[in-house]
Amino acid sequence: MRHNQISHRCRLVHLAALVAVPFAGASAQRRPPEPPPKVMISTFASADKDLGIQAAEALRSRITRDVDAKRLTVIPKADINNTLGASGYSTTEALGSNDAKALANLLRADEYMEGTVLRTPTGVKIDARLVLARDNKLQQPLPSAEAPNLDRAAQAVAKSYQQARDQLASERNCNTLLREKKFAEAEVVARSGLSKYPNGTIVGVCLGTALEEQKKTDSVLALAERIRAVDPRNVAALRWAADIYRERGNKEKATQALTGLLAAEPGNEVLLTQVVNDLAGSGQAKLAVPIIMEAARANPGDPKLLRIAWLVLLAAKEYALALQTGAELIRADTAAADSTYFVRSVAAASELGQPAQAAQIVAQGIARFPNNASLLLVQAAALSKAGQNAQALTAARRAVQMNPKVEGGYAQLALIYGALGQPDSVAAVINLAAANGGDKKMLAQVALKTGSDAYKAGNASKNRAELQRAVKFLKLSDQLEASPDAKFLAGASAFLVGQSAVNEAQETKNCALARLAKESFATAQENVPAGLTSYADAAKQLLNAIPQFTPAVDDQIRRFCR
Repeated sequence: MRHNQISHRCRLVHLAALVAVPFAGASAQRRPPEPPPKVMISTFASADKDLGIQAAEALRSRITRDVDAKRLTVIPKADINNTLGASGYSTTEALGSNDAKALANLLRADEYMEGTVLRTPTGVKIDARLVLARDNKLQQPLPSAEAPNLDRAAQAVAKSYQQARDQLASERNCNTLLREKKFAEAEVVARSGLSKYPNGTIVGVCLGTALEEQKKTDSVLALAERIRAVDPRNVAALRWAADIYRERGNKEKATQALTGLLAAEPGNEVLLTQVVNDLAGSGQAKLAVPIIMEAARANPGDPKLLRIAWLVLLAAKEYALALQTGAELIRADTAAADSTYFVRSVAAASELGQPAQAAQIVAQGIARFPNNASLLLVQAAALSKAGQNAQALTAARRAVQMNPKVEGGYAQLALIYGALGQPDSVAAVINLAAANGGDKKMLAQVALKTGSDAYKAGNASKNRAELQRAVKFLKLSDQLEASPDAKFLAGASAFLVGQSAVNEAQETKNCALARLAKESFATAQENVPAGLTSYADAAKQLLNAIPQFTPAVDDQIRRFCR
């Protein structure tokens, strides 16, 4: 069914493109008078199929009756149905926006009307839009019409339609001036059109373009808000608002405009990608979720929309739905199951606290890409998180051997050694990686975590060896990337080492311990001040305590180190 719809659509668009090409030939001596513009009114959308057909016919009849045929031609129902039938389309169903545009072009219409009609407790309600055939983003919403019957509702819509057309001549002239780059003149003409129809969104877009070309940003924004008040779905106004608010740092209003864009054009894949990236970049991906999911539901099995939805859900941290959508994606397009898909899906499962699912996904990825070091590294991380560090170590080693420059390879290897309680191996891996061009920032974070864990354990147990290990890793972290946290924790750990050493030296009369105490207090004095901002109270206490130990340590060295 979907294939038939697509083939019909392609046929209709192709025929419309052929019709749009003028015939070359000898020109007449005198140009004939311009024919009146044509309007196409096809079936309106409605839960009641017959009502949609009847509403369109009521409008055609009313406008034909109300408007002089020399000023406007209403394309007959028979012409519309014949063209639809020849293209394989239903004559009783409402067309999508792009199909309506293609049909209007095929029928040589200048404009068309589309909309919805529904039954109400008191009669019927019609919501219609005037759309230009040359660009279906140029639209004018007409006031809703509620009446006891279709004829009365159609009469109200026809009247509103004729009033809305007052802007069109000015819009055409404005558009001509824009092409000639006469922007100031275009502005004047567009404002003249607005004076005839103040709620004009079609001529308003032309005015906005003229203002934008003249760098009148404040005026563009004011106009964009004015157009949005009339038509919240106006693409041009939403784009202007999003761009200007973003440039001015108003994230909230920029986000509102971006989500409005998605609602206005849910099937525009280029726009969806752009908006999703903007929202994700501003930390507002959750706002895009309902819109992209609605687009995906409206186009089941569409790989492009499923991929965008998957990326949005990941950015929004909707991991369960992301995994479900990702599975749909690779069923619809097996080529989408690349290494990135597996890496990100494993990360999503891990975030959900589903190690078994993560292991299953990564195993599928490795089966498909056995020589992919990144996937092996992901497997190592998943195994380590599940407490299977011996198997994780094997996977991480294999990844680094396969590609020594795999991102995060040595850092992951060091973390696993740490989990296995092998601090010497952790230090060796970090130093090896740093010497061979590894990411020092990432390595510094690994050293900081290892040192911080050792500090916490040593502080709780008062184990001097653990605290000395903390000093070693924290100083290494600071060497790789200077950090107030690493400096302060190194100083705090060194203080505890010095305190332990001076107390034991007093009991054992041990010179080595006295010298260790002196060295440790010196390290503490050097590094603790780095914590005066983030750890103010603790840092001040330590700095006050260090000098109190200095006389005792000096005395111990004098007495024990002869």
